[in-house]
Amino acid sequence: MKKFLLFICVLFIGNSLFAQIQDIVQQTWYLRNIQINDTWHYVPDGEAIELNFGGNNPNYTVSTNGVENTFTANATFNNDQIAFTSIAVSSTVCTAANCDFEDLYFYELLSNQNLDDKTFTYYYQVISNGRKTFRITDANGNRATFTDQPLEEIDEVLFQTWYLHYMEFDLGDTVFISEYTPSISPSITINPDLSFTGFGSCNEFMGNFNFTESPSNGTMLIPNNFDATLTLCDFHIDFENYYFSQFENDGILYFLVAEDPSTEEGYFIFEKAPGFLFHFYNYPLSVPDIEKNSFSIYPNPTQDKLFVKSTIPISSSSITDLNGRNIISNENPSSEIDVSGLKAGMYFLTLESSEGNTTRKFIKY
Repeated sequence: MKKFLLFICVLFIGNSLFAQIQDIVQQTWYLRNIQINDTWHYVPDGEAIELNFGGNNPNYTVSTNGVENTFTANATFNNDQIAFTSIAVSSTVCTAANCDFEDLYFYELLSNQNLDDKTFTYYYQVISNGRKTFRITDANGNRATFTDQPLEEIDEVLFQTWYLHYMEFDLGDTVFISEYTPSISPSITINPDLSFTGFGSCNEFMGNFNFTESPSNGTMLIPNNFDATLTLCDFHIDFENYYFSQFENDGILYFLVAEDPSTEEGYFIFEKAPGFLFHFYNYPLSVPDIEKNSFSIYPNPTQDKLFVKSTIPISSSSITDLNGRNIISNENPSSEIDVSGLKAGMYFLTLESSEGNTTRKFIKY
C-alpha cells in the first residue's frame, strides 16, 4: 500500500511539472529586468525583448531577441532546472545606444563570450490576478525576470512639470507644503526621454528614470544617476533631504498619473515606502483657480524658445533666476520668448495681466 501511495505521489508531481512546463513553453515571455552581480538592469525605454520556446517535449528550443541580435539554443527541462545547449547568437555587430544591455543579457546572463552551455534554476508563478511570471537564475545568483504581457507605453501626461502639494505618512498624518514658512515650491519635471530635473528648498536635482512594471504591483519608475547641487539651505533642510531621498538610485517609485482633458489639470502620485505618498499637481501652490486655466507655458523644459498660451491679454513679462535677478524683461510680450541665450538651469517667468501677476517655473537645458 505504501509503495502504491508513493507511486501515486511521484506520478502526481511528474504530471504537475509537465503541466507547468507546457504553460511555460506555450507562453511568449517579455523581459522586465536582469540582475548581474547584485546590480539591476532594466530593459531600456523603447526596447521590447521577447523570449519564446519551440519544439516538443523533451526537445525544446529557445529564442530571444536583444537590441539588434538574436540568441537561440536548445532547451532541456529537468525538475526545477533548464539547460541551454548549442547556443548561437546572430553575427550582427551591435552599434545601437542600448547595445550594452544586449551584451549583459547575452554574454553575462544567458551564456558567455564563448557561448558555452549554461544551466539555470527556473521559477514560474501564476498570481491571483491571473498574470504570470517566469524567472531564470544561474549558479552565481544572476537572473532574468519575465512577465506574460508586453510593457504598456508610458502615458504622455507624465512628461511635464509637477509641483508637490502634500505628503502622506503611514500613521495617517498629512503634511501640506503650503504650511511651510518660509514658503517653498518643490517640483519635478519629467521629460520624454525619462530624464528628470527638479527643485527642493534651495537646491536643484537631476537624474533619469527606468520605466517598468510588475504583475502584482503595476507600473514603476526606477531613479538612476541622481545628482543635486550642494547649496546649504537656510531653511527646511530636513524636508529637502527627505524629498531628495525619494530619488536616490535604484529606489522603486510606484506611481499613478492622470489629467483632466477639459481643464488640463493633472495629478501625479508616487510611493517609495508603503504608506508614504507624495502628491503632485501640474500647477504651483500659489496659483488661483482663474490663473490655472488662463496661462500655460511649453515646452518645459526648453532649449531655445518658450511659448505662452493665454486666454487673457498679457501686459508684460519678465524672467528671473533662482537668486531673483531679472534676466529678461518685455513690455510688449508675444506668445514666443527667445531663451536660447540663457545658461542651463531653472528660471521663473512672471506674466502680468489685468488679473494680476502669475509666475511659472521652467527649465532651460
